[in-house]
Amino acid sequence: MVQTADLAAVPTAAQSPSTAWREVVGASEDTLFEGFAREIMASQREVAAKTRGPLRRGFHAKLHAGFVAEFQVLTDLPDHARFGVFGEPRVFPALVRFSNGEPAPRPDKHPEPRGVAIKLIGVHGPKLLPGQEDAITQDFLATSHSVTSTVRNVEQFMAFIRASRNRLTMLFTLARAVGAREAFRILRALISTVLLSRVRSMAREQFSSTAPIKLGPYAVKFTVCPAEGTEPTERRPLTPNFLRDELAERLRRADLMLDFLVQFYVDDTRTPIEDTSVAWDAPFVKVAKLRIPNCDLDHPLTRAISEEVDRLSFSPWHATEDHRPLGNIMRARRVAYQASSALRHHSPEPTDLRHIELQST
Repeated sequence: MVQTADLAAVPTAAQSPSTAWREVVGASEDTLFEGFAREIMASQREVAAKTRGPLRRGFHAKLHAGFVAEFQVLTDLPDHARFGVFGEPRVFPALVRFSNGEPAPRPDKHPEPRGVAIKLIGVHGPKLLPGQEDAITQDFLATSHSVTSTVRNVEQFMAFIRASRNRLTMLFTLARAVGAREAFRILRALISTVLLSRVRSMAREQFSSTAPIKLGPYAVKFTVCPAEGTEPTERRPLTPNFLRDELAERLRRADLMLDFLVQFYVDDTRTPIEDTSVAWDAPFVKVAKLRIPNCDLDHPLTRAISEEVDRLSFSPWHATEDHRPLGNIMRARRVAYQASSALRHHSPEPTDLRHIELQST
């Protein structure tokens, strides 16, 4: 977990990060990514048929809660951090969604990635996704204990997804796709990061973008983590929805505060753009704070807002050029997320918070 002491290593203007990062785009990526999107949509239909429920997200299907929040860009940021939404100190209205990572809802004790999605409102400038160019929203997505952080690229990610459909033959299937050495490396990393994870509170998790994005001319990864002073998690029964229950208990008492930090690209070895299996070795720079006001998650209006947030689409590519996603995992997400969102007929982008509140009343 990121500690406050880590934040002391903020680069000075004289130590501006490198802009020598570069993407390496494969010749057949478009075909690969379209196939990836078709597999995700087929999985969505399969889950809907098995559960006899609606078409859900391709991943992060289970909602814990959705919130109206505030995203505060800090003052006195170094010059190299002042791009895009971080260009000047201000407070953005925001919508926040906490989720589990699997394509189908499962009890919270099941080991799987957890996620947080943040949608800022009031971000002007052209957006990257076709059909959403004029939207005034900007998304940031992050996960904890992610499969993406154990694989090197989208080919390995899809090989793992296919192999995991049959746990008995998983190792053999994965080894045949990526080689024995890589299969053992991926599974060993997954055991330590996902299967052995003991998530007891979404408020205490550390979420990472896993893959980089632009910050103006620079490349960064971002992290969302508990602010200093966040109360420890109390022991509680592991009911099917204990993560939502724990959030509800916290928010009845006080606001929930989270920090938003970035790591800047250093070089291809310490901070690779295309290989998501490498944890970046670079200082953390705190650039913003996220505040979720205390509330009653069981109040009818709060529940309605949560449901409205769940109907929205969140994509790392719903962004301005200053925050364009980077690397092959992100390039694959552009195709897959757009297809997945269209399949389940997501709600349109909000124009302000009144949009959410009116839809919820």
